[in-house]
Amino acid sequence: MSRIMILSLSLLWLSGCTDAGGTDDKGAEEGGGGLEFWPPEAGRGLTFDARITSGTSLFSYAGADLALGDGVVVNSVTVLDGWSATANVTVDPGADLGARTAEVGTGEGTYSIPEALTIVDDSFTISPERARIGESIVVEILGQNTEWLGGTTWAGFGDDIEVTAVDVLSETYAIASVTVGPDATPGQRDVTMEVGPDLTTLYGGFMVDRVALSAVFDPTSAAQGETVEFTIHGAGTHFSSDSELTFWKNGSENGDVVVDSLTVVDAENLWGRMTVSNAAEIGFRDAMVVTDDEGVFMEDAFEVTSGDIDLEDVGISLSFNVVRGIDNTTGAITESVRGSAIFYIPLDPACPNSPEAYACSDEEDNDGDGFTDCYDNDCSSDPACASGPQPYDSNGVFQTYTTGGTSDCPSPITLGAGDYVWFESDCNVVQLEKYVDGASGMIYYTSDLTLDDYCFDQMYDLHTQGEDGGIGEYVIEEVQPTVPADFSMIDPGWWGNFTHSRAEDLTYTWTPAQTYPDAFFVTQISGTLVATGEGGFVGSIPWDDGEHTYTAEELSQLEAGSATFVAESLIPEGPEFGFPFSTIQNNKSSTYVYVQGYLVLE
Repeated sequence: MSRIMILSLSLLWLSGCTDAGGTDDKGAEEGGGGLEFWPPEAGRGLTFDARITSGTSLFSYAGADLALGDGVVVNSVTVLDGWSATANVTVDPGADLGARTAEVGTGEGTYSIPEALTIVDDSFTISPERARIGESIVVEILGQNTEWLGGTTWAGFGDDIEVTAVDVLSETYAIASVTVGPDATPGQRDVTMEVGPDLTTLYGGFMVDRVALSAVFDPTSAAQGETVEFTIHGAGTHFSSDSELTFWKNGSENGDVVVDSLTVVDAENLWGRMTVSNAAEIGFRDAMVVTDDEGVFMEDAFEVTSGDIDLEDVGISLSFNVVRGIDNTTGAITESVRGSAIFYIPLDPACPNSPEAYACSDEEDNDGDGFTDCYDNDCSSDPACASGPQPYDSNGVFQTYTTGGTSDCPSPITLGAGDYVWFESDCNVVQLEKYVDGASGMIYYTSDLTLDDYCFDQMYDLHTQGEDGGIGEYVIEEVQPTVPADFSMIDPGWWGNFTHSRAEDLTYTWTPAQTYPDAFFVTQISGTLVATGEGGFVGSIPWDDGEHTYTAEELSQLEAGSATFVAESLIPEGPEFGFPFSTIQNNKSSTYVYVQGYLVLE
């Protein structure tokens, strides 16, 4: 079979209604001897191998002829035996679309196969074209006249072959991650590329070899929070020092099992040590070892079982916030007030930091997310990267940190503390209701509140109701602060497409929020930086006296166009606290009052 992909929707069988014989005075016979042409479909510009088979012995080693009409060149015809022949065929890039009749000349006569081959516009080729049973490979897919789109295009390789990812890099180029299952039947497989309702099929484009590539993982189970040694015994593998082991669940790589070490014993044996996160999802894990271009996939390699929960290591996350938005059309202010409490077991092992976080000034993209040094949010707290202007009346222009470089870690185990928990103060009591996320199982406490629930300049106690098997009833005093006072923006209004020239200073006013010395007041105008074309902002920590100015020099570093204005009164960290039974006593809550409006820079 040629390396060129052959596209088709179905196998065409045309039975003849006459006995085998010469053309005589009737001309070419239709489908004499039950002639069949395969494939029934091919794309413009393709060169491919066709197959012609007969229900009776029609072909002669003296030779055979094939014609498929204008724009389709038959390069060669080879007779295999009396019942079959192959042909190498090239479709011209400008060939007319539609069905073609095949004229087949044999030693017995000339026969017609109506609608034997349909010429279509789109086609594709792949490389490599084969894999062994149990092998995982990356397949390049090159299209012609295709319109592939990321997120809507998917590839198929047939039964017992799993496609775990399809990365569309352009309308005509994609990469598919393919794993041949251990029970896959050897032989040729059709390959499909599906874009919404449109399907292009490559018949016989992929070969599953009879030779199997396999491996066995030991042990068969490991508990949450457990560190265990493992061995992998391969058959036909080529393990080396470059081998990498990853764990998968439901077709996606899973980060809740960490490989601590991996040692190559020989080409067919690996030894290592792994740690299962205390929050690892219960159930089976697939494992895959990749060595150079060879990958061996172990389905249901081992099972993650339930581990013990240690209540001596309970952390607490609290927040109490007010968020306001100014409608750009009407100037109306929307307001949301929300309190939150989460009780959790910190991840063990801890979620690994990105490698970027350890090298924030080497001009390298260490974690491969496309962002370098201080342009990567992993470096946001590094001294080498300014995190913003410092008090007071200090301005600066900054790159907006990206969201790249995050680690693939599980969500920590969360615990219940009753049907309700409360924030309690001399001013009021705020009740938070228990919720359980149906997808992740995460337990959290929250409520949609009003501004009447948010008492300013307070320090709230945390009161848990108590729950069997979870957190008991406790009162932890003075853990959740609120900002000293409310504030509002005066001028400009930050709505109605308020427009300002970047060549002029911009002075804005507000009612003081009485933030200092216990809280901060910060503002920023966000848009696109002229220097980089990336997101950025002009930031300020003004003295909270009700008036501040962004200079023309600062504003001119943002591109003209729509921008957002944000003002925020906040206490980023309250006092340290913890449950009396927990070893974690450095929890800190946060609170803020936030308002966002809009402007146009010109």
